[in-house]
Amino acid sequence: MKKVLITCLLMFSAHAMAADSGCGLGSMIITKNSKVLQLLAMTTNQSLLTQPLGITSGTSGCSSSSIVMNDKEIQYFVEVNQEDLSREMAQGHGQKLATLAQMKGCSNSAAQNAFGSFTQDAYTKIIPAANTSAVDMVKNLNSELAGQKELSSLCHGS
Repeated sequence: MKKVLITCLLMFSAHAMAADSGCGLGSMIITKNSKVLQLLAMTTNQSLLTQPLGITSGTSGCSSSSIVMNDKEIQYFVEVNQEDLSREMAQGHGQKLATLAQMKGCSNSAAQNAFGSFTQDAYTKIIPAANTSAVDMVKNLNSELAGQKELSSLCHGS
């Protein structure tokens, strides 16, 4: 029995350490992305049931249309792949850029090509300096995308 309990605890800990707290009160209070703090945020969400309630109501940083908001996934993806994404945005195409386009709702190849052309044209606004952080890169991308009604309809209507 003791071995089963230890195995379960280790599996939960490994899962928690690899995961992001997503949304809920815990992720709103604890914004730093370290393993220990994310574990604390997840524990807060689980113990207070703020994540399920947030998902249901669309509050606490949660989206009622998906389990967790896509924004954190996009932020993490950009942080991990920033150098490749920067190069691919400048070129207007690439595998990681296509993945980012899919994360932004551009599911077919025509929409992904339009997204690639957009990022190439808006490159200096999305990445204004060589030391642009991943957070700023995502903010700039979102800001530039906000004015692209045709691209938005192409991506979200595909």
